[in-house]
Amino acid sequence: MFLTLYFPLAAALSVRRLPEGFLDKLLEGNLNAARAQANRWAEETHQRTDMPWLLQIYADMQMTLGIGDEAEEQYRRAQKAIRSPREAIRAASCRNVGWQALFRHRFATSLSCFARVVDETGIEPVQRLEARFGIACALYELGQSRDAFDALDELTAMVASANEGGSAAWRDVLTTLRFDVAVQRELRSSVLLSDHVYWQSGMADERVAGSGDAGVAADVQEAEALRVQAPLLRERIVYLQQLRALMKGERDAMDGIGMHLNWAQNAGLHEYLRTTRFEIVLAALASDAPQLAEAMLEPLHRTDYAAATGHRQLEYLYCVAKVRQVQGRTLESMQLYSRYALITTQCLRDDAPAIAPFANRAARHGAQLDDVGARLPAKYRRAYRYLLENLDRHDLSVREVAAEVGVTERALQSAFKNFLGLSPTELIRRQRMERIRAELLQDSFTSDRSVLCAANKWGVQNRSTLVSGYRKQFHEAPSETLGR
Repeated sequence: MFLTLYFPLAAALSVRRLPEGFLDKLLEGNLNAARAQANRWAEETHQRTDMPWLLQIYADMQMTLGIGDEAEEQYRRAQKAIRSPREAIRAASCRNVGWQALFRHRFATSLSCFARVVDETGIEPVQRLEARFGIACALYELGQSRDAFDALDELTAMVASANEGGSAAWRDVLTTLRFDVAVQRELRSSVLLSDHVYWQSGMADERVAGSGDAGVAADVQEAEALRVQAPLLRERIVYLQQLRALMKGERDAMDGIGMHLNWAQNAGLHEYLRTTRFEIVLAALASDAPQLAEAMLEPLHRTDYAAATGHRQLEYLYCVAKVRQVQGRTLESMQLYSRYALITTQCLRDDAPAIAPFANRAARHGAQLDDVGARLPAKYRRAYRYLLENLDRHDLSVREVAAEVGVTERALQSAFKNFLGLSPTELIRRQRMERIRAELLQDSFTSDRSVLCAANKWGVQNRSTLVSGYRKQFHEAPSETLGR
């Protein structure tokens, strides 16, 4: 998949005290040299305290280069070597399975795993960043390109405010991936590909919402991506520029595209090479060049797709069906497209339960902000939204809210006091008391027991805390409000 190039960078940037030279090898595109270095760690780190993370990096490189079975074994070794609290073991387990599931085209499983990592307490901010990155990747592969873009926007804001080591590299990765997703959306928005129902179903809401022209959005992201200098990312950026040129009918773009395919072949990126060929086929179809599309598909016909299932089949079936249609082989085209449509329906149905929480989250976040949220800077509005969505939890903490948006507790405290005149703790208390008061003013509340039920509903479990906080805010006791 095209995400192959981004994965090792995001994984390496999420490890503290990364051994010298490794990240440079990745950024320079020397993936086999990076894997060889990681292999040496796996053989030499038996007594080192950072052994779990070095083994994890080795497994990541194996996954990147398509050695999935060996990677799974190394992930197990890495998890067994962890001597940290159970939270770290749970986070590592979910993280490793999440990436393996993504590479095996089990995108709903991947999304669920990364969501569990984000919800885990006691992990480092960089681990949370990587999990959110994984969520963005899984959302895109599930056809939710707008949600993926929103997730990347949030990640960009988090990196900008995190002030962590490696922030510049993170920004380059995110900038390149944003351009990549924009180009993928532009490609699949082509009129000649309007029957690619898997992707079109995910972009329908964007058209209804008037999200704008996909080509214009890609132009904007391209301008940002041109600032990126890391050779590995530049390789992808230049290829994407040539892919866009091919979409527009510029056949000479194939010279540069061919060089990129040779680079991927020499780097041993076989799965990446496969999905890149599909991108080229789609671009050729979008520019009405079926002969070129067939030439790009030809090596893929030798792959046994009869045993493949689900998401892995979709692009192949669609591309072959479209080429056969143009060639006048109508019956064969209809049979292939029928199979594609059936598998698309199965994938969308099976993936819906995993996608639903993110769709609901997007809907909640799309609501108009109240006056409190409107007074906060953009990146802290997310903190306010999260705070409101979790008011009913008695264990909601300032630390959790800060971690959710990728800032320090001190930064969150400072922003809320500067712009609202309240600390986050004070705001949580005030919002809870307002909701309890609204409950008490309903006619259905008639007893002291109901007062406690309303308080428990909004995360207040202690009676004295309720009475003192309520009286301080409204200058009366809850029972007096109830008696009206």
